[in-house]
Amino acid sequence: MITLYDLVFAGDRRPSPPCWRTKLALKHKGLDWRDEPTGFIEKEKIAFAKSTTVPVIHDGAKVIKDSWAIAEHLEANYAGRPLFPNDPMHSYARFVNGWTDLSINAAIFPLIAGDLVERVRPQDKAYIIETRSKRIGTTDFAGFQVKAREKGVVAVRAALEPARRVLTGQKFLSGEAPAYPDYILFGTFMWSRIVSPLELLDKDDVVHAWRERMLDLFDGLGRKAKGP
Repeated sequence: MITLYDLVFAGDRRPSPPCWRTKLALKHKGLDWRDEPTGFIEKEKIAFAKSTTVPVIHDGAKVIKDSWAIAEHLEANYAGRPLFPNDPMHSYARFVNGWTDLSINAAIFPLIAGDLVERVRPQDKAYIIETRSKRIGTTDFAGFQVKAREKGVVAVRAALEPARRVLTGQKFLSGEAPAYPDYILFGTFMWSRIVSPLELLDKDDVVHAWRERMLDLFDGLGRKAKGP
């Protein structure tokens, strides 16, 4: 049985984008796993992997850290459905991974910074305040979030234009069926959905329609996740 070390917030919420990528990849491959909830300050739980961040998986004798490395491990070791269809070098998925991390995650973080602090476990609050305040230059997360939202939602929607252009002609980023590129971007939407009531998308946006299809995957795994 695979063990997944998954970031946990208050109320057993699980918002981590990289962890969602891994959970969806495991579901895609038809694999079962055991969750090991891991808080921000519980670094000792994943010290065996020489990592300070999740996801980490224990797959038999193998230990893999980082969502991208985990996806490549699953693709190489489990037949099932391919995570990278028609992408033998994983180039398209690698592009989506970098674009999401550098552009989309970075654009969304200021809009939910205050909500993240409010939703974290009490024992992790000092850690997240200390580390995230260095990113934004203040400990007034609520005030920072209010100001960021004045123009930030429009900026996020604009940043999603590459996905919008792809989704105008097909159901998923990967074609007629979802695959790892979809799980990468969808993980970021789960981050926002689980910690914040903020709506990032207009209902007539093709990205919104795609997100709805993604929420229905795997018996509604995303829809059933505990939110704000």
